[in-house]
Amino acid sequence: MKISRMLAGSTVLLTALGTLALPSCQKGLSNDSIPANKSQVSVYMTDGPNAFFDKVIVDIQGLAVKVDTSDDAPQVGFHTWLRHEGDEVAYADRDDDHAVWDTLNIAPGEYNLLDFANGADTLLTSGNMHKGRIIAFRLTLGNDNILVKDSVNYPLNLWPGSENVYIRIYGDECDEFAANHFRFWIDFDAGRSIVRVHNGEFFLRTVLRAFTISNTGSIEGRVLPISAYPVVSVFSGGDSLYALPNWSGEFKLMGLPDTTYSVFFNASAGFQDTTITGVKVNGDEVHLGTITLHP
Repeated sequence: MKISRMLAGSTVLLTALGTLALPSCQKGLSNDSIPANKSQVSVYMTDGPNAFFDKVIVDIQGLAVKVDTSDDAPQVGFHTWLRHEGDEVAYADRDDDHAVWDTLNIAPGEYNLLDFANGADTLLTSGNMHKGRIIAFRLTLGNDNILVKDSVNYPLNLWPGSENVYIRIYGDECDEFAANHFRFWIDFDAGRSIVRVHNGEFFLRTVLRAFTISNTGSIEGRVLPISAYPVVSVFSGGDSLYALPNWSGEFKLMGLPDTTYSVFFNASAGFQDTTITGVKVNGDEVHLGTITLHP
């Protein structure tokens, strides 16, 4: 499931959770193992639970980070949840006098997103960048994307114009877990990124979010029976985050800002919907246990 602000010719979900005064990503701490004019960044990829496909293989060809190297870079004071393309595209990819794009080294190729569900992740890169405030990431996708269902492969076409996907970074999404070393998680929402058009073809219209572990929490549990085909949504105010449990009914939603949530289980096949209210997240893992849906 997903928190971040999308900025490009793809769709990235988000709705504002509030307007906050946020600290900058630029802290100016030193680390003897990093050059004086550089910082280090580590980027991980994860995915929310998905029960529709056996594999979702995405061709990732590149990753870059945009850094504002000025001393007086303006701080954006918004905390957003599901992020949509729009003005963010122009902001992320515009020409700035003091901003540079640093290409990060990754192992290009095919990644099965379902290998990284329910709290699992993979390290995409850990390398140096210019010292400054991180503005955005740019993920570059290739054309070898595939869906696997019941051992049958289906081509997964890129949505037109979506080879590059931008993720805007805000102050509260920075995690300086060591001196001059930042960490981020990119949540690739497989379930929401796949669009089936009228002729039966599948397209990848990417939905991403960025979050950090240090300043967010998670909600997890198990919902049964899976024959109810439940969809789990976590919401606070007007903002919602969704999960599709795996075949064992397990789900986990990561990267949740601190607040009180309601968890709604939308059931089908004659089973009743269920809601759990007053679920407080305070930078920790909240375990709901097993939730049983009834006819």
